[in-house]
Amino acid sequence: MLNVLRHYLPFRKALLVASELVLITVVVLLVMSAHLWTPDEAVRRQLALESLDPASARWRVLLSALMVAVLAQLTLAFNELYDFRVSSSRFERMARFLTSSSTAVLLVTLSLVLVRAWDVERVLEFPPLPFTQTAVLLTSALFAAFVGVFLWRQVFHSLIGRSSFRERLLILGSGRTAKRLIDELSGRQSTGFELVALLAKSDSASERRVRDRRGDAPTTGNPWFEASQRGQEGGAVFESLSETKLLLATRPGAALEEAPDGAGQREPLPELCQRLGIDVIVVAVEERRGSLPTDELLRCRLDGIVVQEAESFFERLTGKIPAEAMRPSYLIFNQGFEMHPLAAVTKRLVDFALALVGILLTWPAMLAVAIAVRLDSAGPVLFRQERTGQGGRSFTLCKFRSMRADAEKHSGPVWAAEDDPRVTRVGRVIRKTRLDELPQLFNVLAGSMSLVGPRPERPHFVAELAEKLPYYNQRHSVKPGVTGWAQINYPYGSSVEDALQKLQYDLFYIKYQSLLFDLSILFNTVKTVLLRKGT
Repeated sequence: MLNVLRHYLPFRKALLVASELVLITVVVLLVMSAHLWTPDEAVRRQLALESLDPASARWRVLLSALMVAVLAQLTLAFNELYDFRVSSSRFERMARFLTSSSTAVLLVTLSLVLVRAWDVERVLEFPPLPFTQTAVLLTSALFAAFVGVFLWRQVFHSLIGRSSFRERLLILGSGRTAKRLIDELSGRQSTGFELVALLAKSDSASERRVRDRRGDAPTTGNPWFEASQRGQEGGAVFESLSETKLLLATRPGAALEEAPDGAGQREPLPELCQRLGIDVIVVAVEERRGSLPTDELLRCRLDGIVVQEAESFFERLTGKIPAEAMRPSYLIFNQGFEMHPLAAVTKRLVDFALALVGILLTWPAMLAVAIAVRLDSAGPVLFRQERTGQGGRSFTLCKFRSMRADAEKHSGPVWAAEDDPRVTRVGRVIRKTRLDELPQLFNVLAGSMSLVGPRPERPHFVAELAEKLPYYNQRHSVKPGVTGWAQINYPYGSSVEDALQKLQYDLFYIKYQSLLFDLSILFNTVKTVLLRKGT
């Protein structure tokens, strides 16, 4: 996997993106520069008026073709065509390609208009063609490029099916951490990992003592620990592993089965990894003192095999910090969880600029929503509520009112829920489209919120969750956001267990926050809203 924007990108996805970037660029270049390879006298005269020769004009067309390819790929990404679960379906792929090609033509045409209006033609220029001819040729080039990309997808998926672009994985350990990793891998077939084997090299009795000790710990109310203890009952296959028992997957995606005739029991770990073609070893041993085969792991590492701790691999796989890693040593000594002062200033400037642009662009929509809310039900247009912000300080959050004005008159503070009866008719629409969130742009301007960050909660729920979830207050080390990593990765939640899941995503964001990470979250938020996912 490749590390891109502090995220790990499966190699096969990176290969697909790169190959399609080249393909679209080449097709657009060939169509848009055909007149420059053997230019006639009229073309040469026009180029001379622009102080260009055919060679320099071709370079400009190449750079513009690359820009067009990037815009086209944004439409592919927007329609989730780089998600292998979607792209592998022929019917779904065809439908989304049609949408993407039409959107790409509109986007590129709009870009042509804007670069001329703003007098920055060099950004997207195809000399010496006039605007009308450029638009017509670009439309033809884009449709040809999308046909080529669609056909290439057929070939690519066929090659992927026959070749192995997956990293072969061995998990060392047999406790609940190993079980959770296997569960995550089974639900994420497009990650580029293939689970080949599980090996319990540590003393299972020692691991059992660790589990018992954790089970006796005061974890009441923590849904992760409670679920982990319940999971032990259904995980007999892990409980029964001896010190050297080996489980293998007979084929990609198959369930692990015990190796026949004790295979691998006395085989050294480096030789076993070489025989199985292992690329990555994940150490999921819960009690490491005196049980971790450090010499053999070191030999594997020197042989070029990647050796990772379970927590780091979990982050790499899921984009969240595992609940069991929420301990002082991990949060203190792990890399991340820091922001340079210059980065903080940059984030604030970007927040202010984008929030101001957002208000200028959406004020007609805000006016329409305000009128609709006012006409739909009695009560104020805006809903103001105290929320907990950075450093635990309270601030007043503004939203368009989507519930009855007396929604909590008798019940007091309660979790909102899907299909909540307190939601008004207009409220259902604006919650679904996220229009109710628009007034929070004024919170961003005021500095109490950021565009991207953990979702702000009410002080009542913060106090309740902080008692049940370790390190819940760590999410208040940054400003809360209008959108965030948890919001685009986890569906609407209204329970303590949901809060735990979102906390894992929030801590991942805090650990790896950066400007590019924020921009990628904003892009995915727009995609989520327009595709109407979640509430």
